[in-house]
Amino acid sequence: MRAAPLTTLAALALWAVSDALVIGGGRGSVLVLESLAFGIAALVAAAAFRWTWVRPVGLGAVVIAYGAAHVFFLGVQLLPALVFLVVLICHVELRILEGRFAPLFESALASTDLERIQGALGRAILRLAFAAVLAVIVPMLAANLALSGVVPLTTVPTALFLAGALVVVVLAIALLPRMEQKPSERIPGSSPLHKG
Repeated sequence: MRAAPLTTLAALALWAVSDALVIGGGRGSVLVLESLAFGIAALVAAAAFRWTWVRPVGLGAVVIAYGAAHVFFLGVQLLPALVFLVVLICHVELRILEGRFAPLFESALASTDLERIQGALGRAILRLAFAAVLAVIVPMLAANLALSGVVPLTTVPTALFLAGALVVVVLAIALLPRMEQKPSERIPGSSPLHKG
């Protein structure tokens, strides 16, 4: 459970570094690499010293470096950009799920309570996986329809705008569990697990 956010975070950092190294020489590439180095150092410090407030700063620096590398040097390719965005959102969502569920799994629970928590976690992961797949497929489909002329009077900027809007909708599906009660609130006597 705790390894999942770290895995996605490492994937994002390695992805950004590999793309930055493709740029080559020049001051621009140096700035991108410096931003990446700062972001990775901040993430390592946040993990080592448990500075949770530093984590968003480091993650933001990595994302900005990735975006700058593609916008100014490598060009923006729709599919890789969507996949990077989906991995980023999965990381954030998995970090939230870790904060909600990991403490419950580390507590002494009755078998019935444990089954309820596992069921809630399974549903949350299923929703996240469904939203992640849609976040890639739906914008690609919209862009393909626009470029092929199936949708009349649709330009490439319009298709990209539509793709962005659809991504927002799909992300709302992924973040929907935040509107629900926490698992500990649905399990009798679980938050105060052993009070009374």
